[in-house]
Amino acid sequence: MKMRSLLVFLLVLILCYLCRAQTTNINNDISVQAIESEEKKAWTLRPTAEGEGGQQAQELQPDIWAELRYLRDMVVEQKVELRHLTARVTAAESLVEELMTENTAMEARMTAAESLVEELQRKNNVQATELGVTQQSLSSLQQRMTTSENHLEELEKQQEGQRAAVQELQNNNTVKKVAFSASLLTSGEGNTEHTDVIHLIFRNVITNIGNHYNPNIGYFMAPVRGVYYFRFTGHVAHTGSSMRLDLIKNGNHVVTAGDRPTTSEDAEDNASNGAVLQLDAGDVVSVTLSGNVWDDQYHRTTFSGFLLFPL
Repeated sequence: MKMRSLLVFLLVLILCYLCRAQTTNINNDISVQAIESEEKKAWTLRPTAEGEGGQQAQELQPDIWAELRYLRDMVVEQKVELRHLTARVTAAESLVEELMTENTAMEARMTAAESLVEELQRKNNVQATELGVTQQSLSSLQQRMTTSENHLEELEKQQEGQRAAVQELQNNNTVKKVAFSASLLTSGEGNTEHTDVIHLIFRNVITNIGNHYNPNIGYFMAPVRGVYYFRFTGHVAHTGSSMRLDLIKNGNHVVTAGDRPTTSEDAEDNASNGAVLQLDAGDVVSVTLSGNVWDDQYHRTTFSGFLLFPL
């Protein structure tokens, strides 16, 4: 807008100057015409002046003509200067028109740029709104993801706890399945005789669920803390010695079963006993013998036990 105002002011100034120059040209033309008229009048009145004026007219005549020539030369110079000035004014007008054209083009470009800026600003506002909505959606998704992750962690913990519980149940179920039964001899028949107390090894395994009875050493080892039931039976036959069987827990006597020597009237006899024991994991239970004990293919002398329930 400042540039436009400057151009308008310059145009008005040039127009004023042009009007002044035209006025000066008209005045100069009038002056030239007056001078020429006066010159002709002087030439017309010259004889009369010579007759009337005498010597005085002859003295004034050269000065007047010199002034007239000076004025004429000045008018010619003014005409030349006026032509140059007219050319410069014309060039200035052309320049002003060109500047006005450029100014109009620049205004059009400025208007287009302002429209483009407004459009870009509008698009920017729309994008900012969309960005805000997207950020809110992203924040909501992040919150949902965090909630899902926390829920997933809780589910994983619950699953881990369930796995542990299932494993514990499986272990307990496996541990609960504890039972064994074994007889003294794997084959043949006969008495096992010892005057001192010996540790009996029941080598013929009938049942050994959990494999907690060892037929190589004759010991049962408790896998878990719990309550167990044990029973042992001894058979006496064809011997003059008595029989004594003892149930032993960790080397300590628990219960006894025994019988007298056989006779012709009582050639065979059995003795048995049992007990419910509370054992810790790793406790051992076995049977000892003092005297004679018989076994054969009918498996008359046996040692059995099983877990009632864990503690």
